[in-house]
Amino acid sequence: MVKSSNDIYEMMVIFKPLLPDDIRKEIHGDIMGLCQKLGGKVEDTDIWGKRYLAYKIASHQEGYYILYTLSLPSSEIFEFKKYMDLKQEIIRYLLVNVDEDEVKKRGIKKKEMEVNL
Repeated sequence: MVKSSNDIYEMMVIFKPLLPDDIRKEIHGDIMGLCQKLGGKVEDTDIWGKRYLAYKIASHQEGYYILYTLSLPSSEIFEFKKYMDLKQEIIRYLLVNVDEDEVKKRGIKKKEMEVNL
């Protein structure tokens, strides 16, 4: 069996603002499960919470933001995006491929900030 290397992605997800916590947690679990099913994993999750949108999206002025750092095979991105497109609870998402070195630098800075607090 040949092990394919996974690419690192960052994904910002904006959920509907009035979505109950249990549904949001269920979708979060679905995203994590789908990553594992597709041969990847969720490296990090940063919950930003409810924030105002810069402009209305589908009549919403607020959204609940979660930033994911994912490790996925590039061959499975289409399947992952298809799942995200079908979720009605998600207002918008953006998935970008990031450089692995950049992610490591951010992790180091994040840990330095935690130590300094």
